[in-house]
Amino acid sequence: MRRSTRILASASMVAAITWIAYAVHAKAFIAGFLYLILLLPIAFQWGFLEATVASLMAIACLDYFFTQPYLNFSMYDPQDWFALGTFEVIVLVVSRLADRLRHHAAQAASHEYSLDRLYTLSKDLLVVDRAQPVGAQLARLIADVFELSAVALWSASDARLDVAGPQSVSEADILAVSHGENPPDDQPQGRFVRTLSLGSRHLGALCLVSASDNRIDARSADAIASLVATAMESQRAFLAESRATASRQTERLRAAVLDGLAHTLKTPLATIQTASSGLLEMHRLDPIEEELVATIQQEAEHLSDLTNQALQTAKIDAAHVKVKRERILLGPFLQSDWKRFAQGLEDQRLKIQHVDSGCAVWADAQLLRLAVAQFLDNAAKYAEPGSPISLCVNITDSEAIFSVHNLGSYIAPEQRERIFERFYRSPESRYRAPGTGLGLAVAKEIAEAHRGRVWIESEPDLGATFFLGLPHNPREGK
Repeated sequence: MRRSTRILASASMVAAITWIAYAVHAKAFIAGFLYLILLLPIAFQWGFLEATVASLMAIACLDYFFTQPYLNFSMYDPQDWFALGTFEVIVLVVSRLADRLRHHAAQAASHEYSLDRLYTLSKDLLVVDRAQPVGAQLARLIADVFELSAVALWSASDARLDVAGPQSVSEADILAVSHGENPPDDQPQGRFVRTLSLGSRHLGALCLVSASDNRIDARSADAIASLVATAMESQRAFLAESRATASRQTERLRAAVLDGLAHTLKTPLATIQTASSGLLEMHRLDPIEEELVATIQQEAEHLSDLTNQALQTAKIDAAHVKVKRERILLGPFLQSDWKRFAQGLEDQRLKIQHVDSGCAVWADAQLLRLAVAQFLDNAAKYAEPGSPISLCVNITDSEAIFSVHNLGSYIAPEQRERIFERFYRSPESRYRAPGTGLGLAVAKEIAEAHRGRVWIESEPDLGATFFLGLPHNPREGK
């Protein structure tokens, strides 16, 4: 509609100039000069098509009104043909150059606008509230700064989708991009989808939808995606530093609490054990009383063992653990009475893999038993009632891999990095079973003290498997 209006206006101006020049009996040269003065602004302001249509009308008017024979679309003099052809060529060349200049000027203005908006966005990102979820803030900032119809930001770390803008975005589309599908840019519709990554770290996906009167280009979309990825990584680093600071403060508090707990628990336990032993040695009790006192003494010793194990578990730190390596035969080790060390196994069936009697691993037996017990206790807490728990060992060329598998628990990818942190418990686990969040962290620190590693594999319908890998070379870690 706008172009049709311009063409009509151009034709009207050509007609007006023709009427004036014809009324004053202007020569063809003067009329052509007037047409040229009109056509150049049309070419610079409106474009090549409008100037071309106007030039063709001007040629027709020159031929009809200003060249002999007058009022006739024919020319006797070849010089008139040459002059009109030259006029048209000049107009077309100038119109094309003007159109290119106008296009470059528009691109430069758009580029300057994008740079200004990117600079504004980069400044606003510096004042994002790190204590609040960053995804919603980023989506809202981008939509406001670039005046977009829709912004959808998918964060892979916490599996969260944040949307801003009046137009909706399909969650399935952006999830597909996050999983590796990369649809082409829809430039006419102003729709751009980008995968967010920083180095080899996958961060999520970003979808941008421009408004009809305010398009962004592919380079701007790339720049926005880079800024968003940097902001998300900065948020991750900030949270990691915050957790590290909180962990250091917790460690100091833990040390003080454990010292007090050790004295608080050991003194009454020692008193109970001494008193029960004294009663038995007096030989003044009847058989029933002796049986009851013996039970008290046995349970007090058991409670003392559990207290020592709990204190040892809480105090373990990979940087200070002294590993006393010895050759451990895996057959007898796997056949240990694991119910003594993992309380949750009382109501679960344990399946143990049989290994070659000659298979062995170099490790600290006490620490290794404690690490495996933490895996077993964790698996028992979150397994389906009555389902088996599997304990296996696989020997590879470089390490011995202990694995504990259970059914019924699924650990999302975004939680697998944090589940080995001290005192961390996923939101789901807090309602399923009691715990302190120390067991898996202890297993990790024992593995690291042996120069080994821990990791998790989990599927929604297959449960979870915890792995502990220890290197074969006994010199490693010394």
